[in-house]
Amino acid sequence: MNVSLEKSSLLSIVQNTQRALSGKSSLPVLNGILLEAKNNTLTAYSTDLEISIKDKTEASIAAEGRLVVFGNILGDLIKSLDDGKITLLLDKKNNKLTIKSSGSRFDLNTLPVEDYPPFPETKEATNNINMRKKDFDEAAKQVSIAASRDESRPVLTGVLIETNSEKSRMVATDSYRLSLKKIKMNNKEHAPIIVPRRAIEEIVKIMSSEGMLKISFSDKQISFMSESLILVSRLIGGQYPNFEQLFPKEFRTEIVANKEEMMQSAKRMSLLSSTTPIILKAKDNKLTMSNKSADVGSGEEEIKTKNKIKDIEIAFNSKYLIDGLGAVEGKEVKIQLIDAFQPGVLRGSGEEYEYLIMPVRLN
Repeated sequence: MNVSLEKSSLLSIVQNTQRALSGKSSLPVLNGILLEAKNNTLTAYSTDLEISIKDKTEASIAAEGRLVVFGNILGDLIKSLDDGKITLLLDKKNNKLTIKSSGSRFDLNTLPVEDYPPFPETKEATNNINMRKKDFDEAAKQVSIAASRDESRPVLTGVLIETNSEKSRMVATDSYRLSLKKIKMNNKEHAPIIVPRRAIEEIVKIMSSEGMLKISFSDKQISFMSESLILVSRLIGGQYPNFEQLFPKEFRTEIVANKEEMMQSAKRMSLLSSTTPIILKAKDNKLTMSNKSADVGSGEEEIKTKNKIKDIEIAFNSKYLIDGLGAVEGKEVKIQLIDAFQPGVLRGSGEEYEYLIMPVRLN
């Protein structure tokens, strides 16, 4: 291999593929990124066997070849080099990758390329979705916040995507809160799939928000493709909970307020304690938000509402409340409530997004 290209181009594909590197695997080769130079293109690929990422860029290639090098070391080194041309040379005799740039030279050990897992085949995909990347990003950010981080229930660590003849939806829940987003997809009806939260979040981070996103999936894996980058992930098996029954059919009262004012108030209350709940109390048509910590102190603020509200007192986990307020669309938020023991629902200006949150019981 003998390749020359701009630092910015090399750094981009290396940083993108770094995100799939394994930090837990006992296989040393999975700490590496595979680089392949062919047909005036340099391709970078990495995998942890759950998620695989491949990215490519144009390059000047004097000699084709492929190698595997420790990914994090390569990324940190390229980032530290001066801007300009970088040359990559493979010394097959000594199994070294030589990196040259404006007076600098580094010789990095390579890993056995024959031990590196092949990139997952995507030809078996039976379903295809095309949508604007901007629309996907918006939905992914709103929904993925509610996905569980508890690996003991794998199904809840994923985002459900379902499509029928009437609607397409993305859903996530950790059993304490639930995010639901209706989305527009030009796609035929398909069985629900559960996509790992990590895959959803990585797509948002590494792919440009401009242009179209192609999504293809089969029974066991899903791939996300843009012009130069592809991410393939395993799907999560299992039955997703029947979440629709969680949404109340009727509400006793509804709070309508400025979203930003309410969110900033909630953030101030959470400064007192992130472990004690934030209390919303409506009495005589006045709404207050409060929090109290035995170690720090207490706080209370009156919240301006844009409608009349019935008396109620309810408490929510501060992080879950702040996440929900930040996710709803528009300048106003509607908080629909029944009583202190049943879930509330946050909505924004549209009907496409709903955020259900379970209350915290007060002593």
